[in-house]
Amino acid sequence: MGYNRHKYMGVFRVFACFLSGVALSLAFPRANQHWLAWIALSPLMYFACNSKLRVSLVCGFAFGFGFFASHLYWILIFGKLPWALLAIFQSLFVLLWAVLANILGRPLGEWGRLFLLPALWVCTEWFRSIGMMGFTWGDIGYSQHSFLPFIQIAAITGVWGVSFLVALVNSWLANVKLLRAQAVIVAVVLAAVLAYGAIILQTGETSSKKLRAAAVQGNIDQDVPQDYLYIERTLRTYRELTRQVSREGARLIVWPETAVPGNPATDYYLQAFLSTLAADSNTYLLVGAHNEDEDGKCFNCGFLIAPGRGIVGKYAKVHLVPFGEFVPARKYLPFLSYYRVTPVDLSPGPGFNILTGGPHKLGLAICFESIFPEISRKLVSAGAEVLCVITNDAWFKQTAAAEQHAVKSVFRAIENRRYLIRAASTGVSCIIDPRGRILAKKGIFEPGAIIADVNPIDKKTFYTRMGDWFVYFCFGITIVFGFFVLFRSYPKLKSKE
Repeated sequence: MGYNRHKYMGVFRVFACFLSGVALSLAFPRANQHWLAWIALSPLMYFACNSKLRVSLVCGFAFGFGFFASHLYWILIFGKLPWALLAIFQSLFVLLWAVLANILGRPLGEWGRLFLLPALWVCTEWFRSIGMMGFTWGDIGYSQHSFLPFIQIAAITGVWGVSFLVALVNSWLANVKLLRAQAVIVAVVLAAVLAYGAIILQTGETSSKKLRAAAVQGNIDQDVPQDYLYIERTLRTYRELTRQVSREGARLIVWPETAVPGNPATDYYLQAFLSTLAADSNTYLLVGAHNEDEDGKCFNCGFLIAPGRGIVGKYAKVHLVPFGEFVPARKYLPFLSYYRVTPVDLSPGPGFNILTGGPHKLGLAICFESIFPEISRKLVSAGAEVLCVITNDAWFKQTAAAEQHAVKSVFRAIENRRYLIRAASTGVSCIIDPRGRILAKKGIFEPGAIIADVNPIDKKTFYTRMGDWFVYFCFGITIVFGFFVLFRSYPKLKSKE
């Protein structure tokens, strides 16, 4: 009877963690039930620290799969197998967190867990973001993208600090035995962060420089043959949108990723078209297009076109999308030809460079690059006064993926205190101020243009200067607690010998 009771309790814990993971996915776009992020982690945190190791392991995987399978449901566009594999792979990080939380958290007790669990969560999110397969979709800090007073702390800690605070509240809720005792600590921390954010939102960035900028969203159907008629229709659409915002005073106009159907570097017709349009409109154009070098390598690029001077700057995307822009170990994975993977591998650009041929220094991130805090930070550190993001999210179709992608730019603007211009082929296009406020926006599959005044800024935030220092701080917390548990357990292990 006792065995069955423990068995059922184990099943209940696993199922509760799975449902909590699904609930956490609702905190993100499109549901945007942000409050769920403040409680959804607490069941996993409680069970991870109050169960046997094998139960904690299964709870961690169940939570991770429930969350990522729901949050990344749009991967089903490419097939059930890619969706399942990605959800399983990302779940392994949560499984690792649960195992470490159990090993370190159980001996520590409730007071130690209060800070260990969120620190460990941040370390796990950081590990998910690094390397060729790095991925930040699902980092809990992004769930708070519209809670502007709270997320201003990102200018100091990056998005990692926001994730820590959300996880801290969950850790407090999981420590049910000390809810009242720990409430004051949690309340003081949150009050300080909110007070800081409220003060920051009352101030603005001052600059003697002014720039009227625009982003155009052509909303071109890409599921049609890219023949002569497609090229003509695309160029005509973007020409008319460009002329429209130039008449409203725009002096920098950003087109989406691969908006230009061809290679402006070698196609003299496209060169003449873009140069003439820039000159006639008296605007700088930042356009997305593919490029090919003398060795036959293909790149995903952004070109800066100056009125009267033609191409004055170029940036080639450095961090490519695995399976979307290149296939790792392609020859060993022939079955991928049945899925919508790229047939031709793109090459990464030589490095992150600033576009300096225009009126101000521009830092450009192309599509996938905007989900990584470190990339925008490097651009601003190198001197970028305005951040730009160009993307082609048409393949997301009507799912929530385009909105999930767009909210990450809110954090890139806050982290570096830069205006950010985001141009998306089918949405979401937006212009964001250094406090994360959206000044202008075009939704999914909504053709048109947006325009706003931006101030080029050359000051650097604490996060821009120091980078992911908060992540290292969280690693430090984890290591200190790890040594504490090790030394506390050492006498017991010695006595057993």
